[in-house]
Amino acid sequence: MDKTKLFPLLLFTTLLSGCWSSSATYEGVKFPQTTNSQATFLEEGVSSDCTAFAHLLMSSKSHSSGKDIASAMHREAEDKGANLILIGISRELPDAELIENRFNYYGPEYPYAFKRTWLGWKFGFEEWDEAGSLTDLGVDSWGNGNNTYDNSLIIQAVFLRCGQDL
Repeated sequence: MDKTKLFPLLLFTTLLSGCWSSSATYEGVKFPQTTNSQATFLEEGVSSDCTAFAHLLMSSKSHSSGKDIASAMHREAEDKGANLILIGISRELPDAELIENRFNYYGPEYPYAFKRTWLGWKFGFEEWDEAGSLTDLGVDSWGNGNNTYDNSLIIQAVFLRCGQDL
């Protein structure tokens, strides 16, 4: 086959293979993996030695318990190198019946000192605004295997790296 015809065909095939990929590759800031992340629901619970490096919205799979959601969030955080997770508000996704958890990242481009630079939950508005009513995912239900959510949830979170091992 003529080389001039082969190149466009290879380029087209490569581009199409990325269009139907079911998993996105994380390209944000990462630290060495951790094994024991903690979660807080209060911005005041973040110490002054913490660096924020990932803003995200987690969409949980349908029929997850508070324990399922917490476990998935901790695994994702530890894989990216977080040792603290700040959990924000969560809402229902009544029209979504996800069969696996989804993590959508919204920066930042570089890590920053949380106490000096945090500007609030100002990311992922398009996805957040399409969600349903607020849910009761909080301190009492986080990690609770007896509390099950029929619908998928969308959960605000920030991954942080705290301590001397930055």
